[in-house]
Amino acid sequence: MDSAPAMCLIRPFASADKEFCTAILALAGRDAFGPVAGSATFTATTQGEAILVAERGGIVTGFAAAYTGDAPDYFLHHLYVHPAHSGSGIGGQLLAAVVACFGPRLSLKTQLSNTGARRFYARAGWVEDAADSGVDAIGAWIRVRYRQ
Repeated sequence: MDSAPAMCLIRPFASADKEFCTAILALAGRDAFGPVAGSATFTATTQGEAILVAERGGIVTGFAAAYTGDAPDYFLHHLYVHPAHSGSGIGGQLLAAVVACFGPRLSLKTQLSNTGARRFYARAGWVEDAADSGVDAIGAWIRVRYRQ
């Protein structure tokens, strides 16, 4: 039996994706951070960022947004998968596409309390940088860097 995740199409964001991505941000953001993050609007939180979407069966199932203004040190600002598709390999495929497009000098911040995200990035080979951490409106965070 093959246990490999089903592949999805990773492509650039199109304006028709906005409604799907807004719903994903609200649901996945709320699950990860509570109502504060889930109430943020997609357009406001991804302003000026390069966005990739994951599509499976014609439905947008996740998205990733990277800030690319400080080339070559890019910042992965968002990576969310619709909760109904969590655990299906979409996040890993999105992350691989982000690295292919914007890597290898990528970093991100994740909340210390978001143990699921921290495990996800560690499994993908990303490394936490304890010297680069702080506290924001949501709580304590740590920088995570793509392994070079």
